[in-house]
Amino acid sequence: MRTVRITLKIFKIVKQAISAALEYEKLSGRNLGITGEVGELLVCKKLGLKLMADPRTAGYDAKDGRGKTYQIKARRANNNKGRISTFSKHQFHYAVLVTLDEKYRVIGLWRTTHNQLAQILLKRKRRDPSIREFKRISEKLF
Repeated sequence: MRTVRITLKIFKIVKQAISAALEYEKLSGRNLGITGEVGELLVCKKLGLKLMADPRTAGYDAKDGRGKTYQIKARRANNNKGRISTFSKHQFHYAVLVTLDEKYRVIGLWRTTHNQLAQILLKRKRRDPSIREFKRISEKLF
């Protein structure tokens, strides 16, 4: 599977996208919806992961140098309220949650194994654990 080489040019474009999203929010009061993409990119940078080129890769968004797969979820919030979006039923090795502040800067990063997460997902029909549940079973990386 092909991966994206994350370059300085890509980060420059993402920075422009963030600026545009913040301006859009200011003018419209609506969210532009770039949190997931920005979060995946920032997690890959922080953890040294390879971002998958196809955003619909079954079950994972990135992989490490040993071939371990990561499903990444991003939330733009600084609290434990709310739910994380639905986790795939496909197999992956690790789940990562990154929280971003209002300007899309990383304020927290948690990782758990698929096996630990599966215990919570079995209780949730939509496979969407709360942020608090995810953090409770995870290792805080940042």
